[in-house]
Amino acid sequence: MSLFTINPSLYSFDDGDKDSVESSNIDKIKYCSYTYTLIVKFTGGGVYLYSSVPHSIGKKFAAAESKGKYLAKYIVGAYPYTKLDTQ
Repeated sequence: MSLFTINPSLYSFDDGDKDSVESSNIDKIKYCSYTYTLIVKFTGGGVYLYSSVPHSIGKKFAAAESKGKYLAKYIVGAYPYTKLDTQ
């Protein structure tokens, strides 16, 4: 039993969503500055929620020329994450 429930609307992405990015591995991203949560949808369909991500990191990630390289260097391994069940 989880101590909290993740609202599915946080990680739902609509077609033509403004959250789309140009990347070979990453399809869409969302950042919530209220919960310090970064949601990344990969082109393969996986959706990951990264917790405790500071606003400055979320902004730099969104602006990064290479989203995949930035994610690997500054986010993966630095912040807790959960793979979301989007079914």
